[in-house]
Amino acid sequence: MSVTTDETVIRSEAAGPVPAGKPQRRGFFAAGLHIPYAMILPAVIAMVGMLAYPLYRLFDLSFQNVNRYAYLVNPALAKYIGFDGYTKVLGDSEFWDVVLRSICFTVELVAASMVLGMLFALLLNRVSPWVRVVCITVMMFVWAIPALVTGTVFRWLFASNGGVVDYLWFLVTGDESVKHYDWFADPTVGLYAVGAAVIVWGALPFLVIGLYAALTQVPKELMEAAKLDGANAFQAFRHVTVPVIKPFLMISTALSFIWDFQVFAQIFSLRNTSPEPGYWTIGTFLYEKGIVASKYSDSSVISIAMILLMLAVLVFYIRQMLKIGAQDR
Repeated sequence: MSVTTDETVIRSEAAGPVPAGKPQRRGFFAAGLHIPYAMILPAVIAMVGMLAYPLYRLFDLSFQNVNRYAYLVNPALAKYIGFDGYTKVLGDSEFWDVVLRSICFTVELVAASMVLGMLFALLLNRVSPWVRVVCITVMMFVWAIPALVTGTVFRWLFASNGGVVDYLWFLVTGDESVKHYDWFADPTVGLYAVGAAVIVWGALPFLVIGLYAALTQVPKELMEAAKLDGANAFQAFRHVTVPVIKPFLMISTALSFIWDFQVFAQIFSLRNTSPEPGYWTIGTFLYEKGIVASKYSDSSVISIAMILLMLAVLVFYIRQMLKIGAQDR
């Protein structure tokens, strides 16, 4: 027969509760740890299945000398040439001119679209609900218009004969000479002014709606506290709003860079399916070499170079997504 004394009770309390044994996990789906991986596995398999062979063919063609004649008429002429194709493309000054033009054009597009998108989003945040609904509905229609149609419409608007923009310019200035101004004669004006207007016009709906949704997540208490501390509107925006919406700003900037760097349809339709060399960005240059000139191997090298140039932005985008995912846990 056991006897419980005060000393035994004191020792038991000092020792603390008995540690619970570690639960044993059994099976692949134990504790739900592997369920997310199992759910995403079919999508991963489908993506790998769709992308593996095209990527293999892309790299395989880059080490060959293949064009339309060799592919259709005399396949025996197609042979492996090693890195000669890379040396040919990377040693072409025209290729680097196109790359520099694409980078400058992309920086302009991203900066203009992000600034205008933010301004319109701030405006939507201040107007009445019915005005906001009308504006968002109009932007959704703009977003639904195909890029080829948008480029064609802007080509008509900026036409030197009967163009709406030239006529409005004439009404404002009264100068007869501007009624037939050719916006596309100088590729610098045609690309960096008209071409940028087309692309930014199509990009604004996504950015405005996304930025407006991000602005609605800024706590009103923080804005009121900033005003009570004496901050003006710009200071409150810089030190309160921007840090809160920074994740979306980072993601939208990275996505805009990826989309704008490989833009093709707008420039293609703006120049009536025949863009001049001064309008060539990396997307149109790839079309000219791969489709028009039928230099399949050269276009494969250009595609790989394009992927490598975008790799830094892709890595930045993925890192931001991972950081945002870690913060939400």
